[in-house]
Amino acid sequence: MFKRALAAAVGLSLAAGAAQAQETPASLCEAAKKEGKLSIWSALETSLHQAQAKAFAKVCSGIAVEAFRIQPGPALERAIAESRAGKLTVDILDTNSAYLPLLFDRDLVRPYDWEKVFGVPRSLILYDNRAIQIAHYDMPMTFNTQAVKAGEITSWEAFADPKWRGRFALEARGFPLAILAQEWGEDKTLALVKRLVDNKPIITKGANPTIDGLAGAQVNGAIGAYAARTDIMKSQGAPVEWARVGPVPAQLVAIVSMHGAPHPAAAKLWAAFWATPEAQKIFYDEQGYGLLTGPTANPRGQELARLGVPIVIETTDVAKGKRLLEATAKAIDGLQ
Repeated sequence: MFKRALAAAVGLSLAAGAAQAQETPASLCEAAKKEGKLSIWSALETSLHQAQAKAFAKVCSGIAVEAFRIQPGPALERAIAESRAGKLTVDILDTNSAYLPLLFDRDLVRPYDWEKVFGVPRSLILYDNRAIQIAHYDMPMTFNTQAVKAGEITSWEAFADPKWRGRFALEARGFPLAILAQEWGEDKTLALVKRLVDNKPIITKGANPTIDGLAGAQVNGAIGAYAARTDIMKSQGAPVEWARVGPVPAQLVAIVSMHGAPHPAAAKLWAAFWATPEAQKIFYDEQGYGLLTGPTANPRGQELARLGVPIVIETTDVAKGKRLLEATAKAIDGLQ
C-alpha cells in the first residue's frame, strides 16, 4: 500500500528500487520516521522548503523539516568544520556545482544509486552518483523597459555599442560570461569583456544589486542578474525584462545528501524528491527557479526551446569552470 501511494504521489520508481534489496523508498521512509527530522542548509528562501515539506509529507509523513538559510561558501565551511569535530548537524545541502569538490575531497558526500533505488533520471545525476542537479540559474541580459524597447538588444555584443556607454551594469564576477566562454572560447570571451569594460559600465557586486539598480533606473541594461529575480520583480510592477537572446548562460545547482548526516534516510528521500515534477513545480511557483532542460523544464526553459534560443549550462568540469571564471573576473576588475 505504501509503495503504491508513494509512486502515485511523486512518480518515484519503486520497481527499480526493489532491485536494491537493502534499501527501497518504503524502507527509507520507515527509517526516516524513526529519525523524525531533516536539516537543510540552503541559500534559498525558507518559505520554499516549507511549501515543499507539505508535498514531501505525501511521500513520507512524520518528518519535521528544518531549513536554515545560509550562502554556499559559509555553509560548506561550517559543514567541514562540524565534520572535523565529529558533530555534523546538516543532512542536505544545495549549492553551485563549483563548490562540490570541497565536499567530495573530504569524503563528505558518497556515491548512491539514485537511479536504481528511486528512479531518478540518469540525466540529473552528477559526479559519479554523488549529486542530483535541481536547477539551472539562467542569467540572460536584462533591461529597463522604460528606457529600452523590446527587441533592441539582439546579441551579447549589444552593450559594447557606444550608445550604451556608462548606461549598463556589469556584475564583477562575470558568471554569465564565464559560462559563455565554454561555447565561445576564452579568447573571444575576454575580447568581449574588454570591449564591455572600455564602454564604462557600472560595476556591481552581486546579482540582486544588479537587478535592483536596473529596476531603479540607475542603468538601462545589465549583465549578471538572474532571470528568476527579474520575473519576480516584473510581476511586482518593476520595469524590468530579460532579453530572449542566446546563448543564455545558466549556473548549475545540485543537491547532496551528506555522509555522516544525523538523519541519512530522510536526507536520501528529500534529495530524490527534488528530482520529481511536483518538487520542480513548487520550486518554480515559489521562487522562479528550476531546470531549464529535460522533461521537467520550467516555463522559461520551455519558452526558450520554443523560440529556438540555445542554453549553455555551467560545465561539470569544475577545474575548467573555475579557470574560466577566474579569467573573466580578473579581466573585469583588471580592465577598469
